[in-house]
Amino acid sequence: MSLRWKSALSLTLLFILILVVMLLGGGLVLDRIRDHDAAEFVRTHSLLQKQKLVTLLTRELAISQRMANLGVTYDWLKDENNPAKRQAFFREAEGFRSSMSDHVYFIVVDRSHHYYFSDGKNSSTTISIPRYTLNPAIPKDGWYFATRKAGQDYALDVNVDDKLKVTKVWFNVMIREGSQILGLAGAAIDLSRFLTDFIHSADAGITNIIINGDGVIQAHPDTRLIEYAAVAKAGSTKTLYRLLTAQDSKALMAAMSALKHAPEEGRQLEVSLQGKPRQLGVSYIPELNWYVISAIDPNAVSVLDQHLIATMLTVGLAFLAILGLVVTVGIDRLILTPLSRLHRSVAQISSGDYRIQLSSGRNDELGDLTRAFSHMAGEIHSHTEQLEQRIEERTHELASAHQQLVAAHRAIQDSIRYASLIQGSILPHEQLTNELGDDHFLLWKPRDVVGGDFYVFRASEGTCLLGVVDCAGHGVPGAFMTMIAQTAFNVAVSELGPSDPASLLERMDKLVRAMLHQDTSTKHIATSMDAGLCAIDFVSGKLTFAGSRLSLYWSDGQQCEELAGERCGIADRKPGKFSNQSLTLDPAATYYLTTDGFLDQAGGEKGFGFGRQRFSELLNNHARLPMQEQREAFLQRLADYQGTRAQRDDITVLSFRFGSRRSANAFKHAVESTS
Repeated sequence: MSLRWKSALSLTLLFILILVVMLLGGGLVLDRIRDHDAAEFVRTHSLLQKQKLVTLLTRELAISQRMANLGVTYDWLKDENNPAKRQAFFREAEGFRSSMSDHVYFIVVDRSHHYYFSDGKNSSTTISIPRYTLNPAIPKDGWYFATRKAGQDYALDVNVDDKLKVTKVWFNVMIREGSQILGLAGAAIDLSRFLTDFIHSADAGITNIIINGDGVIQAHPDTRLIEYAAVAKAGSTKTLYRLLTAQDSKALMAAMSALKHAPEEGRQLEVSLQGKPRQLGVSYIPELNWYVISAIDPNAVSVLDQHLIATMLTVGLAFLAILGLVVTVGIDRLILTPLSRLHRSVAQISSGDYRIQLSSGRNDELGDLTRAFSHMAGEIHSHTEQLEQRIEERTHELASAHQQLVAAHRAIQDSIRYASLIQGSILPHEQLTNELGDDHFLLWKPRDVVGGDFYVFRASEGTCLLGVVDCAGHGVPGAFMTMIAQTAFNVAVSELGPSDPASLLERMDKLVRAMLHQDTSTKHIATSMDAGLCAIDFVSGKLTFAGSRLSLYWSDGQQCEELAGERCGIADRKPGKFSNQSLTLDPAATYYLTTDGFLDQAGGEKGFGFGRQRFSELLNNHARLPMQEQREAFLQRLADYQGTRAQRDDITVLSFRFGSRRSANAFKHAVESTS
């Protein structure tokens, strides 16, 4: 056997060995990449499906709350038999019905237990006639009395029609005036069609499943596995656990338990579902006590681009083939005579000119080398053109991906801006303006679109309550905390009244702890809040203040005083004690409540915080100015000090005064109301 054949045989064996190693190693790497990408994909897919449900529920709840909080609603519930008030309420309610998903709403009058319902099918005359009267002795009417007893501001009740197989979620919004319950109102949405679209819209290899807190299947592509009317059935056997092994069932239960403490997160599991390997993505909807599960078949879901893998494999094989050919030709060409010609050809290729035409009439090894080199140059030219084409295609794909990212970012920003509207709607801006007018100003500057700061105001005959609250966190997490704190404040005021700030803070502390279910697993989550509350008694002419890490400042333009709050926070690691501090209202003084966002804002030459000393100087310099001029001065001073630095925290400043004119009117109103 000639040396050429020996070399060719050796290189062929080497090529086969490299190919086998490359295929085995590449296969292992691709399996790991596929498993990792599949795990992340299934978790993200589950969270996306959850968000679709939550978005629908959040919108409907917001509409129900707005309808329940109408002034005409309160007027009619207190005087149900008044025809004018009845007509005014149903005229407004019918306007809200057109905005509801199912165009359905209901209202219950607490005094009479009358149940009113409108779905657009009844006439304008029959709409104001109660459908029936609720009876606590009738089990089917127990939902109202149980909701009333629970005392929550709102609740979601899932009702399943076993005959029609239609699932409805009722939004029950409690209507109160102070501590008195006036009734219950809300809307409903039909989830049956939505769930059907949700289940059957999954891509190939993906199965969407919904289970309740007991693991009972609420939605599944196989309708034989669904337990209809699960709410009314105890001990149902149509659970997801029976489709899993015992070990996988325990893992799923552990993931479900963890999600109850962190519902914003998702979990991923590898299980055997009905005897087949699947990856599960699990997310939790606390409002419904539902779990959204996405089960994917890693072998059916195209996580990786198969075309790209095939292209890479083809290029690798071509590279190995060309390399073997070049090495074989190089070994065979041991004659030095053609080296100069080959050197010129190599230089020509190095300069980027691949149009080389070499020919040889020889039938020996030298002729083979010449023809092989010419062929190689042509292959390089062809591969270069193909590579340029692939680069152009990849550039187009990247541009398309960028457009998708921009669209996703725009959708997220739209959602956050809508959340800002919701957050702004709960703030008492209109009440402050109506009650205090030009005797107050407000700075409310969230660091992001939404924030963790908010302010409160309550007014009654002879008294009023003002305050600011700083929740832990910024942006969306901080906004969620403000909803919790606002709920705690409303409940505390409804129970205790507005005249005892220290008791209100202690009650808020207990309520927030109860709502957050604090235990050892939530120690690493920041849930504390700072607050400052002022109760004004116009009869005695006194101001009562209680603070949780926030102070009350006042200035008459010559000196600035500070009334410091307690050093403990609301929902802190340990429950704190709060005490009231009282002082006599000074008609010449202006009072200020501020969160730490203004005091901690970095600025100046060295980037230090604004600080209490600068804040006191700011108050002395502007305390006697009209309130709106003070507000503009505060904004300008903050902007000058901040410079180009970013806003560090949410900023809230609530300032008020009770000058001679307003104080006289307030005292007169208080005395008349008590005499």
